[in-house]
Amino acid sequence: MKNNKVNRKEIDTNSFVAILKKYKKKVSKTEESSKIFLTKVGIIDKSGKLEKNYKNLCIPQEQG
Repeated sequence: MKNNKVNRKEIDTNSFVAILKKYKKKVSKTEESSKIFLTKVGIIDKSGKLEKNYKNLCIPQEQG
């Protein structure tokens, strides 16, 4: 009899990723739903401008 170990962490991670992908489809259907989401999580304000914490955010890009 083989001892098949189940990695609960991997199963939980995979199910969480599946939930996130489903939510991403819902949120990114329209521009309006995207703006509502970004406002709720505090990234942009109601007028569409970046909140203070995100104004000077710099994302490095690969040099090419």
